[in-house]
Amino acid sequence: MITRNDLQNLYEWAKDKDFPVRKTPTTSGLYKKPYGTNKIHSYCNKEIFSFPLKFGRRKQTIRESLMPTKIANIFKNDDILYTVVSIFQSGTILKPHRDPHIYKFPYKRIQIPLEIPEVGKCTMKWLKGGEIIWEEGVFQVCNVMYDVHEASNLSDKDMVMMFIDVKMDVEVEI
Repeated sequence: MITRNDLQNLYEWAKDKDFPVRKTPTTSGLYKKPYGTNKIHSYCNKEIFSFPLKFGRRKQTIRESLMPTKIANIFKNDDILYTVVSIFQSGTILKPHRDPHIYKFPYKRIQIPLEIPEVGKCTMKWLKGGEIIWEEGVFQVCNVMYDVHEASNLSDKDMVMMFIDVKMDVEVEI
């Protein structure tokens, strides 16, 4: 289980922190679309920068040196598969996609908006219908593995998000 208190603690800790981000390889390269054509497509119109906080499939790594014990203990929860802080530049548009099945388990994603420069211009949409308008500190849980979605930061400043992948059957209090 991931509690609302866990998410609030993560938000409070990360919202004003500067992370040593790097270019995200999946957005700067090209990929084969898993649906539709077999053409090679660009995943995103701009680079996205990220910094993983918990990662690794066989052996999990938590960057404990960058966080207080209270935060590290949240990440030690085995239900958390991966956590990353990502920066979406102004004008970023992630094209419609499904996130890949990269874990042993089906997963869903908790989204923690850390910095939203302009409410209404930072969104996530599903091709089958539905939209999230991100707001700082308002948590969302999304099925990014099965549902085709797109995201954008149409503001004129960077948007910062924390993404936490958890097993599909994990209860998340938002």
